[in-house]
Amino acid sequence: MFTSVRFTKILTAVAMTASIAACNDLSSSKKRTTTTTTPSVATTETPKPIEAPVPAETPPAPPTVAAETVKPPVTVENDDDGPHPPDALAASRKLLDEKQYDKALKLAGIAVKRMPKRSGAWNTLGRVQLQMGKRADAIESFEKAVELNPKNSYARNNLGLALIYDKRFEEAVDSLEQAVELEPVEAYMWNNLGMAYEQLDRLDDARNAYGNAIEMNSDLAKQSVARLEGVKSVIRTAKVDTDSKDGTIAPTTIRE
Repeated sequence: MFTSVRFTKILTAVAMTASIAACNDLSSSKKRTTTTTTPSVATTETPKPIEAPVPAETPPAPPTVAAETVKPPVTVENDDDGPHPPDALAASRKLLDEKQYDKALKLAGIAVKRMPKRSGAWNTLGRVQLQMGKRADAIESFEKAVELNPKNSYARNNLGLALIYDKRFEEAVDSLEQAVELEPVEAYMWNNLGMAYEQLDRLDDARNAYGNAIEMNSDLAKQSVARLEGVKSVIRTAKVDTDSKDGTIAPTTIRE
């Protein structure tokens, strides 16, 4: 009997323990369910903009500068159809006017090396050579100038003058006739032609040439006409001093 009652109590205790455990499980389940089903409130944060990486500073490109074109002066000389050359030629002419012939000769030589096809450079070289008494060299230089520019009346005049000094009067007349044809308003060219005629005893032609120079107020031509007044003989009464570098014709008739 006692054993039965005791066994009944044990069963009752076990049942109560199981009931309590079941209640605990149910409570835990409800808590888990509540936690799971409760919506979470997300914290809304404003997204930060993604900044692009700042490139390393590049120095600005230098401005494009066109290469400077060195232009010679645009002054056109009356003895050539090109622009004024580099300073060698101009300096040579200046030294020639100052009668510094050695220096002028050197610079004129440089000028023709720099500009071998420039008529005016050869003409200047010939002028220096003629003043230095280098007649053969001067004639070659003047001939080169005429070859490069047949219309260079100044080179033709100077060639004719050099040929007078060299006593090649027929050739001088030919060169000077072409010079006055190209440049009929230059008194000294007509005067040179008159002297070439005079050396050939062509006195009428000489007077006519001098007359053209006189119309342009050439005092030298007036002196020549006065010297020939009344002369009818073929005997040359007034030769040009072809052995003088300065003489009566060089200072006033050699031109660029």
